Amino acid sequence: MSRASLREFQTHLAQRLTAAQSGQAPSRWLAVLAGQWRFLLPLEFSGEISPMQHCAPLPHALPWFLGLVSLRGQVCGVVHLGRFMGEDAAALTPQARLIQFAPALDINTALLVDQLVGLRNPDQLQKVLGVQEEGPGEGAPPWLRTTYRDAEQNLWHEVDLLALAENEQFLSVT
Repeated sequence: MSRASLREFQTHLAQRLTAAQSGQAPSRWLAVLAGQWRFLLPLEFSGEISPMQHCAPLPHALPWFLGLVSLRGQVCGVVHLGRFMGEDAAALTPQARLIQFAPALDINTALLVDQLVGLRNPDQLQKVLGVQEEGPGEGAPPWLRTTYRDAEQNLWHEVDLLALAENEQFLSVT
């Protein structure tokens, strides 16, 4: 993706996020890729999106906690969402983004995702019932909610960011 088209995509996405948060658009989720996972992050609990920046590592932290970064003067912890899901670390690409939690959640953390896919609304997806081996089921993390299938038959997993922000494993970085 060229710089111009990436900038256009980011501008368009920012406009749609603003419209969605003001109730003018039907979009409900920010669709992201993290490793092999496709996640739907609720817009109401998703904060600012930033390009990946250099992280100051935290000694003795778990591999999925990359360290601390300053985003607009606010110190935030950075969690690699793919690694947190147990995937091996892949090289970061220019499409990688940091997605802060919304200020309402009162957690200074950003999720590192491999790529933003765009905005999604319930009309674009079909709820998958009885998913066991393909997605959240018995033994799934408590912050993974419903699994959906898109028109291309990809599975998308809805993330409850409030439950993730309160999850003991997520909060224990060392």
